[in-house]
Amino acid sequence: MHRTKAGEGRSSPFSRETFLPHLTGELPTLIGTTAREVTFILQRQETGWSADLSTSLEKEPPLHARTIPSMRDGSAAETHRQVLDASRRIARLMSVPRGGRAALVARVSLDDARIVDWEPERLHASGDGLALSASESEVPLLVAALLPFTRGFGERTLSLSMKGEHRNGESLPRWSLEEARVLEPAPPPSSVADIHQEYRAIHESILTQFQEQTREYAVLAAGFTLEQLAYSLVGGLALKGGWVLVGKGAPTVLSFLSKGGRGAVLWFRNLLVRTPTADRELLVRLWMKAETQGLKALTEVEKQELRALMIRMEKVLETPLDDTAKNRLWAWAREEYFSLYHPQFAKLLGEAGLRAYEVHHLYPMRYAHLFPKLDINGRANLVGLHVDVHRSVNAVWLSLGRAAQRMKPQDVTQVVETINHHYSRWFHKVYNPADAAALANAQRAALGEVAALKALLVP
Repeated sequence: MHRTKAGEGRSSPFSRETFLPHLTGELPTLIGTTAREVTFILQRQETGWSADLSTSLEKEPPLHARTIPSMRDGSAAETHRQVLDASRRIARLMSVPRGGRAALVARVSLDDARIVDWEPERLHASGDGLALSASESEVPLLVAALLPFTRGFGERTLSLSMKGEHRNGESLPRWSLEEARVLEPAPPPSSVADIHQEYRAIHESILTQFQEQTREYAVLAAGFTLEQLAYSLVGGLALKGGWVLVGKGAPTVLSFLSKGGRGAVLWFRNLLVRTPTADRELLVRLWMKAETQGLKALTEVEKQELRALMIRMEKVLETPLDDTAKNRLWAWAREEYFSLYHPQFAKLLGEAGLRAYEVHHLYPMRYAHLFPKLDINGRANLVGLHVDVHRSVNAVWLSLGRAAQRMKPQDVTQVVETINHHYSRWFHKVYNPADAAALANAQRAALGEVAALKALLVP
């Protein structure tokens, strides 16, 4: 909002009966068969409002603009209370020297519909007379300016520019709002640049369901996949600076989450599927509160619960995977290997060829708990193999028999290195059936080396 020209005094009350017919006359142009964005430019004149409607998108919508249609009217009572409180505090700085002028620029920090903080950016006054404070009647001016901006979402900063003047003979100064605008935001941290849009879309969806459908956290989370929940937590922690909530008792979890990006999202999703249901539900409840009400809404008890939960999740990394987690991770591994990590290989194989290829974990999921810092489903641990090659590799692992239960991290690594040495020529490659003899030789050599290790492990 901004003033296009200087004016004298206040505008006259406007007539809804005049304005609304004009606006509703334009609205039918919105009706169509495809989704579209519409821009309203509303101009206040001395005697009323005029509206200009455009269906051509001239520039990208601002980051803080909502994209999900809203059915909510008015503002929440708590939002209005915060706006009124901030307006009254700002108004206390609005003083003008008798017979002089003043200008005030204030910055208001918002997070979703909440006013987080405000501060004066610039205050200037001219004149030598006694300072005259603004009256309470100026507060509604600020409230009317602030309230519309609370309908956005995410963290943002609003700049309010006001000018005051005192005229001789009048008891109080007059104030006018010159401009109210959201400042251009800083680019997102590089750690979350690749997931910024996904996070904001999920955050907006959570807010919409919570605010307009008043859903409980458990019901709210039920509509989200583990990957979406991971996007919410990884993106939210990075953008809101909430790393301190994780605590130092979960160094591995913190190290992965602080990397940010899609890699951290997938890693945390993989951890969520390994986490006991009760702990997963607790995490959802705590994080949904942080997403909908802000990090500051968490009580000290809830913050302690979250830190204790992260410590338990750290220990999950040292716990063998159950069958449910293995099945989910296997499915994700195949999907992400061909669609995310090696799409060109998938294109080369074609739809028919893909049926003959499987995805192999270099460090098997059976031993994931021995390598808590390993991204078990990460790109570096996945290879695409023809079913014949995969069958041969599995035979090497199965040859360990009872010795598999005695394996230590260094033993697993030794077997992985043996398999990599003898089979790497077929990793991420189209298998030629003419290599059957070479494949058999590779299996015999690998079995021999693993047999030597097995002899040391089995008494």
